[in-house]
Order: sequence, then structure tokens, then C-alpha cells
Amino acid sequence: MEVLLQVQRKLNRKSAQSLLEKAMALINMAGFQLRFSPLEADAITEIDTIIPIESATKKILDSVPVVEEVNPSIPINEWPMIGIMTQPYDEVNDYIMASYVKFIQAAGARVVPIVWRDSDEDILNLVSKLNGAVFPGGAIAFKNEDGTLSEYGRKAELIINKAKEMTDRGSNYPIMGICLGIQLIVQHEAPFKDTVEMFGFDNVDEAATVTLKQTSESKLFSKMPQHLINAVQKEKLTYYHHHDGVVPSAWNKYSSLRDNYHLLATSHDRKGDECVVFVESKKYPIWGLQFHPEKNSFSWRPTSKVPHSQTSIEFSQFLANFFVMEARKNFNRFDSEEEAFDHMIEHVPLKLNREKKHDVYLFDN
Repeated sequence: MEVLLQVQRKLNRKSAQSLLEKAMALINMAGFQLRFSPLEADAITEIDTIIPIESATKKILDSVPVVEEVNPSIPINEWPMIGIMTQPYDEVNDYIMASYVKFIQAAGARVVPIVWRDSDEDILNLVSKLNGAVFPGGAIAFKNEDGTLSEYGRKAELIINKAKEMTDRGSNYPIMGICLGIQLIVQHEAPFKDTVEMFGFDNVDEAATVTLKQTSESKLFSKMPQHLINAVQKEKLTYYHHHDGVVPSAWNKYSSLRDNYHLLATSHDRKGDECVVFVESKKYPIWGLQFHPEKNSFSWRPTSKVPHSQTSIEFSQFLANFFVMEARKNFNRFDSEEEAFDHMIEHVPLKLNREKKHDVYLFDN
């Protein structure tokens, strides 16, 4: 009965019969064979191994995905739209890697490009009508040689500040920064020269495990199924393609980072150097990832080390679903469906790069 009561608290089931059936299914799925009548606990017979109740309970609960319960009295946006920032393809044209678009679309959101070359006014107006934003990975410099923000970096900072402003007003506005994106997010809080080490990491085309750090207060990790938390530490689920990276020592040096961001995880490159790979804002729905979750399901290069195991894909899908769920908590929208349609990524030509075995949305500016 102790198992059933604990499962009941986790699953919040109303029906005792339904609870029993689901609990038994979970028990069997967890690898335990139990034969008993719920009314006669003493009638357990022919058990090969007696499992302590605490161990059985833990294994059962660890197998249950923890998802955010939806309060029916709180409305949820069923038409979320996520902006993805473009990057320079050449001197005049932009692009977005198609895997980022598929990553978000697979979680149930529509995608709108945020063209970084647009005016401040146009970008802020567009962002205010979206439900979240993604900063993708790439090679563009967001800092000038003198340490000031490049035009790309300045536009990204505009978006970050706008997202924080909207969240402060009660409109939960999530941001996810991937690879270059985590560096954009972190340097927003501390000097670039002391937080991002340029060409300091040997981590181009590499899969790795992570070392978890400050996850006890993390919103994201509180929702992650335990088997994924275990797996990401033991299996190479995360994929990296970078030589610049955020250094862990920045958290010791700058209170602005310690006060505003949880350092959730680090990883090590081929040389054994430690790099920050996962951060979460303590106040805002902002997450930074040095790894590439968009590639597990959507990047297929025969020579690449992108993990394609079932667990790596499940981990990737959890991150996408979690992020889009955060975006569903605000109701920003375009003035009409016609206006929304005009901004959709589908208007941009999709180009297949046969040499690099990936497809991109190519903007002809």
C-alpha cells in the first residue's frame, strides 16, 4: 500500500481502480513481478526475490516522467509561435539551419524568423508578438575587438532585454540560447573577456557526458524524468561543435553570474578542459546550452558523431517540449492570422547543402 500511496501522490489519480492498474503497470515495467491481492497483502507467494519497499518505490517513481500538471482554470496558448534569430550566410544574405526549425516545430510550435539585419524597431515589434525566442549556434562574432558588442550582439541583447521586460509584466517569455547562444546570454551578465574563452576548447564534432552542478533549484531539472537525468551523466547524449566556450571560473569571479544564473552542468573537451554547458536564469525563463539538442533527431551526416540513440532523442525532445510549454504560458499574438502567416518560416526557400549534408533556410536580402 505504501507504493500505491506514493505513486498516487506523484500521478495525482482520482480513481483508486485506475491507480491500481497504472501502479501495477509501472511496477511490471520497472522489472518487478508481484503477485498479490490488494486486500490481502499477506497472500504474496512464489516471489523469486524480495525487494525492499523503499528500493521498489524509488525505481517505480524514477521511471515516471515528471510533467507539469496543467491547471484547467489557467489558460494555455495552443498556438505558440517561436522566433529564431537568423545569422549571416554571406555579406548580404542570412540563414537558419533547418534543424532548429524542426526542433521547435516537433514540439508543437510555429516558427518565425527574427532577421538580425532588421531595424531595432522592427525586431522589437516582432518579438512582442511572439511567445519565445531561440538564439542558434553559429560562427558570427557578437563582440568587436575593442570589447563592445557587434551589431549582431547588440540586436540579441535587445531581444533579451525585451523578453525580461515582458516577463516582469507577467507575460512569461522564454529564451533558449544554443552553442553561441549560451555565450550571448552569459556575457550579458559579466565581462566577455573573463567569461568566454576564445579558441580555448577542442570540442568540434564531439559527443560527451555532462557533470551536473547546481540542479537542486532548477525548474528544468525538476521536470526532467529521472532516467534522463541519470543517462545524461553516464551516456554521451549531448553533441558539441565549438572551440569558444564559457569558463566555470567566471561563477567564482562575478557575483552577477552567481546571483542571476544557476550553473547547471559542465562537460570536458578532448583535452580534458572543463566548459560550462548548461545554465538557467534564477529569475527569468532563460536557458543556455553549449550542446546542440536540435541535431539528435534532425542532423544526419555519416561522418558526424551526433548521437542518435533512443535516449539521446528522448533527451532532445524533452528539452524542446519543456521550452515550448514555457512559451505556451503567454498569449502574445499577431494582430491577425494573415499577419502571422506572412511571417512564417515556410515563405523562406529551403536549400540542401549536399557537401555538408544539412539543409538551411536561405534568406535573400
